[in-house]
Amino acid sequence: MKSNGIKAVLAILVVCVLSLSLIPVADAAGRLGNKLTSEEIAFAMAVGNGEYAYEQDWIYSYEYGEFEIDLGEAWRGAGSEPAHEYAMYLKDEMTDIGLQDVTLEGFPVHAYNYGGASVQVLDPVESEEWLAAGHGGLPGTPSDGITAEIVYVGLGTMYDYEGKDVTGKLVLIDVSEEEMYWLQYPLYEAELHGAVGAVVHWVEYQLLEDAVVTHDSEARTTIPAVCISHNNAEYLIDLIMTSDDPVTVKIWCDADIDYDGVGNNVYGYIWGTTHPDEYILIADHYDKWWYGADDNGAGVARLLGIAKAMVNSGYMPSRTIVFLATDAEEYGWTDTEFDWALGAWWAIFDQHPDWAGKTLGAFCLEGGGTTGATSVYAHGTPETQMFRKGLLQLFNEWFSNTAPWSSYYVNSVEWTDSFATTWADEFSFCSAGIPIMNVGSWRSAYEGYDYHTQYDAMYGISAESLAMSIVSNGIAAIEMDRSVIIPYSFQKRADDLGKQLEDWLIKAAGLDSTEIMQALKEFYRVSDDVWKLIKSKQYSGDPDMINAKLLEIAKLVLSDFTQVGGYVEAFYPHRHYQDDTWFLREGIESLEDGNINRALMWLSWVYGMYHGRWCSYENYEYMQLDRWNDDNFNQFWARGRTANVIDIWDEYITLWEKRMTGDKDFSDEIESLWMKYNVQVEYFDAALEDMTMTLYSATEKLNDVKMMLM
Repeated sequence: MKSNGIKAVLAILVVCVLSLSLIPVADAAGRLGNKLTSEEIAFAMAVGNGEYAYEQDWIYSYEYGEFEIDLGEAWRGAGSEPAHEYAMYLKDEMTDIGLQDVTLEGFPVHAYNYGGASVQVLDPVESEEWLAAGHGGLPGTPSDGITAEIVYVGLGTMYDYEGKDVTGKLVLIDVSEEEMYWLQYPLYEAELHGAVGAVVHWVEYQLLEDAVVTHDSEARTTIPAVCISHNNAEYLIDLIMTSDDPVTVKIWCDADIDYDGVGNNVYGYIWGTTHPDEYILIADHYDKWWYGADDNGAGVARLLGIAKAMVNSGYMPSRTIVFLATDAEEYGWTDTEFDWALGAWWAIFDQHPDWAGKTLGAFCLEGGGTTGATSVYAHGTPETQMFRKGLLQLFNEWFSNTAPWSSYYVNSVEWTDSFATTWADEFSFCSAGIPIMNVGSWRSAYEGYDYHTQYDAMYGISAESLAMSIVSNGIAAIEMDRSVIIPYSFQKRADDLGKQLEDWLIKAAGLDSTEIMQALKEFYRVSDDVWKLIKSKQYSGDPDMINAKLLEIAKLVLSDFTQVGGYVEAFYPHRHYQDDTWFLREGIESLEDGNINRALMWLSWVYGMYHGRWCSYENYEYMQLDRWNDDNFNQFWARGRTANVIDIWDEYITLWEKRMTGDKDFSDEIESLWMKYNVQVEYFDAALEDMTMTLYSATEKLNDVKMMLM
């Protein structure tokens, strides 16, 4: 490990000078412009200007890495030795802060040990060695690299290989999420055609011309793939297309996968004084690509910053505050569609499953320290919407009247999603039944760093922005902790579900929506009654019993309503089938009308076919069907939640070929597609029935709460 101590000290001195301006601005009457409680003010003052958090982000970014580049050590793969060292650092730091019972809890990972990558053109001209990046879960090259002719295959679809022999060669691929979804599809296509490795150019993710991006691979572990920048890809493509001679390239990637690796989740606690068996979870991940100053150094800095300010301000929570730093969020397992966000899954489904149904909310920290941020946001699942709306005035009054933010602060905003995203740790907490909240700084015009590239560095982070995020998260956590009755607004869940139950699509599939709509209406009515009683603060009943029931309802609704649909999106259980039946029906009816172009358009939207239509069947079958439709351990956080992907590859490809030849006999395809349509209708119907039963059960429990409150 190499320390950048001098740079860190200079940075700390700068932010310490700035911290002298942390003085609340009084109005003409001498009244402080905030409505925070004395505990919240003490917490906010303990945060300062984010000097401690900035120091922690610096350490995160430039120490405990697997190889060195310009500013310091970079990369920290799941389960790697630097990850173990940094976990120990977090354990010591949490202990020094004053958190209690700080522990490391291990879980299995396919540890990714990485030491750098490069690409060099050797013939017909020799280039410099280019900076490149490997991908989590893919093997490295031999120590002397792989030297071979390289062939440009565009997006890497099966059609891009027509007339090209890539056996024993390298391929250059433009990986496009919009067209082929993710790396695993074009990479397997390259493998099937005999390529020995790939040079990758990520089309959407490299915003800066010389940025080099990396991601998890979700791929088989057979051939390596390294990414290069836009500039280098442009040069290489032009060379391949214009050269009369074969272009020879050497790729090198130092990567090793330990299939018996261990990742560590780091836990620290401030134990509750009156309800130690109820929890508020504050979580982030500490693994990273490149320096990771934003993703997720800012998250770790905020985690530690909240913890330190709570301890230093003397805050004594009613509920237990859990501070959790997870490993394996960026990548953690090979050869699976679900290779990321594994630390959180192990935390809530294996290490502490008892927390589900006892946790009031999970504050998930991603980023939140971007320089130039002028405001904060409050985001989450519907259950916390009304609670988050109530936070906005607190945020606005504090930052609008407190230096240094008062000179530029813009009023905060609140927004809601149906579910936590599958692309981060928060999804596992959500699917376990814990309401999700994200609070952080935003509205920055800064564009100097790039996601998952070497430009995600400390020049994109400011102490003031980190402090803004820390203060707002801390206020939100304290407000949640001090609530007598948990402020869940289930009527907002009913509103959200109502918007996504497309009555006309249910009826178009031949299904009866009457019962689920009635169940939803009753769920909304009782939820609204309960919310009004909570807000009145004139309720009777034992708060502990009421809260236990509310937590039970949250766990039921979130767990039962959260499914993973095609393209790894979090959906209500009916949504995947509602869409599939619509797309299939329109496609089939278009065929019956003889409109092949319209039919192919609709059929391409059936889940799995948008990218599956560009792949060989072996690729599509393995990647989309086998790994999705089998309930197995390697599905991790999606286990038992994946919607059924219907296989229409043969019909689609046959129709495509008939379009090319002018054949207008679609009778076989129409018959086959109707049969598969009926299968999805059955899944659709079953999902609606299950959701109806969940609504009935939740409403019954809400009626119990209503009686307790009256």
